[in-house]
Formats: sequence, structure tokens, C-alpha cells
Amino acid sequence: MAIRSVARTASGNIAEELAQQGRRTTVVSCTGSGQDIGEQRIWSKDFILVMVITTFASTAITTQMGTLPLYVASLGGSTAVSGAIVGVLGISALIFRFPTGVLLDTYGRRALLIIGLAILLIDFSLLNVFRTLLMLFCLRLLQGIGNGIQTTSTSTLAADLIPPGRLQTGLGYFSLAQVVPSAIGPLIGLSVVEHFGYRMLFAVGVVLTAAALALSLLLTDRGVPGRNATATPERGERVRSGDSLALLMRPSILLPSAVMFVVFCAAAGVTAFVAQFAVEAGIADVGVYFVVASASTVIVRLFVSPLLIRFRQPAVVLASLTMVCATFFLVANAPNLGVLLLAAALYGAGQANLQPMMNTLVLDGIEPGQRGRVTAFFSASADVAYGGGALLWGIVAGWCGFRSMYVICGVCALFGFVFYLWLLIGRSHERSGGRSSERRSSGVQPAE
Repeated sequence: MAIRSVARTASGNIAEELAQQGRRTTVVSCTGSGQDIGEQRIWSKDFILVMVITTFASTAITTQMGTLPLYVASLGGSTAVSGAIVGVLGISALIFRFPTGVLLDTYGRRALLIIGLAILLIDFSLLNVFRTLLMLFCLRLLQGIGNGIQTTSTSTLAADLIPPGRLQTGLGYFSLAQVVPSAIGPLIGLSVVEHFGYRMLFAVGVVLTAAALALSLLLTDRGVPGRNATATPERGERVRSGDSLALLMRPSILLPSAVMFVVFCAAAGVTAFVAQFAVEAGIADVGVYFVVASASTVIVRLFVSPLLIRFRQPAVVLASLTMVCATFFLVANAPNLGVLLLAAALYGAGQANLQPMMNTLVLDGIEPGQRGRVTAFFSASADVAYGGGALLWGIVAGWCGFRSMYVICGVCALFGFVFYLWLLIGRSHERSGGRSSERRSSGVQPAE
């Protein structure tokens, strides 16, 4: 009876909260039936397909993260021009994320995913046709549109497919499909350019996006979860024109997104310019940085994170933020490859827990028909951060050099502590207010 009573009154993340206390519980579905957490399957066919699609498409994009500044330089572009071309991807993705989120909540996920992947395939095919700075800028703009649609669709699909009681665990696994490409993609790109040139780099992107597009055709078309199959487009329009702004301005959505924004903004300086920094500092084999970061992320996500469920969430988040912030100060003072690899290991370990935890906070208590908009907003924090960060750090590096730039990156990441502590204080006040309301409604008066 006690568990049943708690399940009626607690929020949608009750299973996660009880699991952190080391207890076994039951997740109550919207129909009132229970299902044991251990029996809830994360690894469905569609979930695996979404992870593979995300890995292929994201790797195609990230192969350009370390190589594109070098390609721009080979075409005669400056560091500022390089930052603009790298950063426009995030800006264009941001512009199209919000309409994509509305369309996902109105017309479903699969069709939008196919459209996004088709745009990426066309874009990569044209990169070997047009080889001027102006056309490169335009194609990166198009690439951002396709990537914004693709990533919003896959993230929303993943949230739909994960059982509600295992959201944090499932998002942790899915985050590997997002984080690992950001680590291995630049390494693949640098290796391909070194041995085969830029034409082969763009050909690799064509192959990866074509494979992702083919796999997307195998996904089950589930429409929008929670919506009646007979709902008309007019009803979808009413959903779109409702309280989207109020939804996205909730502190539980806004503040975790802000945490990831400042972290990704700082990380953009490393991802986009670490290759050029290493050349300037005389450090060889810098591509190994991405291998170590990737390995650290995978190891922590698969083997360490399940053990951290015994600890309270704030402790894990604050520890993860500390590791991520330390990364940038280490890079700024790195005299050799060994220190760079230590920084990579710290960043990978911190990111492995931080991103899925913030994603879980954002989706906690959100209705299925709202996931597209919320996912678009959360993902937009990464777009703006990586795109705007690359543009900003390119200008900063040209002004004060790479080492000073990385110190400023570290200061930027420190604001993640401010936003997360702000969220904790707000939740503490909400709980205090809720307990006071319960006492008043039950007729219990405080002792005098």
C-alpha cells in the first residue's frame, strides 16, 4: 500500500528516485498497471537503430570539426573566417530546431528524420563539387539545417522508446551515440585528410549519411505518442500555437539547458582549434586526444555510472562539472601530449554523466506530445554553444592566442555551477512550499 500511495502522488521519475535509495519498486503506467523495472526493456530494435543512425550521422558531421579550420586555411581563409564557417552550422541548426520540434509534436518523428538525413546526404555530396570559401559557407549553412532536423528527431525518438522508469539509464546509453562521434569523428577526419586528402574526407561523409538514411527507412512509424490516431492537422496546429514559450521557460527546462550551453560553448574551443593549437605548441599526434576522450566517456558511462546511482544526483553533477572545468585549464597549460591526454580523460569522464543527467532533468514530467519542443530547446543549447563558441573562440584566439583562449573557456564552463545551484535552490523552495501547502490542506497547524 505504501508503494502504491507514493506512485499516485510522486512525479514521473519515481522509479529513478527509489532506485537511488537502493530499493526495488514498480513503475505505474498511465493505465494503472505495474511493470517491474527489471522487466522494462531499453534495447528494442528501434532504439538500437536510432543509436546507430545517430552515430553514423553525427560522425559524418564531426569529421569536419578538427579538419575544417585546416581546410579553410588551405583555401586562404583567416582564423576568423574559419570560426565563422565552423560556427554557421550551429546557428542554422538553431534556427530550424524550434520549427522541427513543433512539427515532431504535430506530425511524428520518422518523416522528419528522413528529411534531415536526405539534406545531409545532398550537402556532403556537394562539398566535393564546390570548393570556394563562399560556397563552403553556404553548404555549412545547409548542413546545419539537416543536422538540426536529424538530431532533434533522433533525440525525441529515443525518449519515446525508453521506458519511463528507466529514462536516465536509457538516455545515458543513447548519449554514447552523441558523445562518441564528437570524440572519434575529429580523429577519423584528421587521419583521412593526412593520408587521402579533403576529397576523401567529404566522401566518407557521403557514405555515413547514406547508411544512416537507409537505416532510417527500417524504423517503425509510431506517429506522436499519446495522440489519438484520428487527430487532425488542425488540432496539431492548436498544439503548436499554445503554451510553447511558457513550457520552455520552466526553470526545470531552462536551467539544465543553460548548464549544457556553457559547457558546450567552452568545449567548442577545444574541438574546433586543438589541432591548430597543437601545431603552434609543437605537440605531435594530437588526434589521440579524441581517442582518449571517447574511451573515457564509454568506460565511465558503461561501467562507472551504474555504480553512481548510490550517490545523490547533486554530488555526481557537481563532481562531473569539476572534471569538465579542469579540462580547459589543463589544456591552457599543457606543455606536452601527456597533459593533453589527462585533460581528455577528465572531459570524457565528466561529460559521460553530465549530459544524460541534464537531459533527464529536462524531460522529467514532460508529456509525450511536448517532447519534440523540449528536446529541440535542449539540443539548441548545444547548437548555439558549438556554433557561437567556435565563432567566438576563433576571434578570441586571434586576439590573445590559444592558451589565453582556453583559460577563458574554463571561466565560461564555471558558470555551469551557477546555473545548477540555482536549479537546486529553486527546487528546495518548491519542496518547502509544497510541504506547507500539504499541512494547510490537511488541517495540521505548526507547533507554537
